[in-house]
Amino acid sequence: MIAIIFGLIMGIVHYLSGHLLSEKAHYYNHIISFSAGISITYIFLDLFPQFSEGAVQISKFLFIFVLFGFILFHLVERYIYQHAPKNKLIRDLAIEDSVISFIYHFIVGIIIVNFVEQGVMKGTLFFIPILLYTAVSTLPVDKTKFKSIRFILSISTLLGVLFASFVNITIMIDNILLGTVIGILLFTVIRHSIPPSEKGEPLSFIIGVVLYTLMIIFLNWSFV
Repeated sequence: MIAIIFGLIMGIVHYLSGHLLSEKAHYYNHIISFSAGISITYIFLDLFPQFSEGAVQISKFLFIFVLFGFILFHLVERYIYQHAPKNKLIRDLAIEDSVISFIYHFIVGIIIVNFVEQGVMKGTLFFIPILLYTAVSTLPVDKTKFKSIRFILSISTLLGVLFASFVNITIMIDNILLGTVIGILLFTVIRHSIPPSEKGEPLSFIIGVVLYTLMIIFLNWSFV
């Protein structure tokens, strides 16, 4: 039930993401930098260590899926930028964003179920940065104007949650998906969520890092 609630919240935020935050808002860069700080902190202090423990127990070759997720997003984006005609670039990037966004959030839904089964706090720690990333996504594409497509994309996380709730996902598959998501998150946060040069807000980024570091430490100590 908690995983389903997370999926529903993610869907609402995903659907309204184009209206929740305007790039023209004076606090836009502060929110992006704060979100990036939280995401980077979670990846390095909680998500990656957990994946490493599982990979060491199962197979060290699982680390290749972290690399796979990172390289996949990089190559797809580079290919479109370098080969798509200029007048079709935004359209092609929008198609890429829609397809990959659906797959990514569907996988996120599966992982949410896995983490919630390990504990509500574990699931919440994963849910918060993913929700923020969805809300302030800075991929360089236009949001689709078709409500039907937006709706399908918005329920992708919930579909992943429902799929994992009724289908038995093996530990191996869970770790493969987790590694891939880590790679994707690393790419998207570094490439698109951390504002470049003068657009960044270092203080907001540091606040995000410090707050989530303290939260992770507190929860790990409290629920050991």
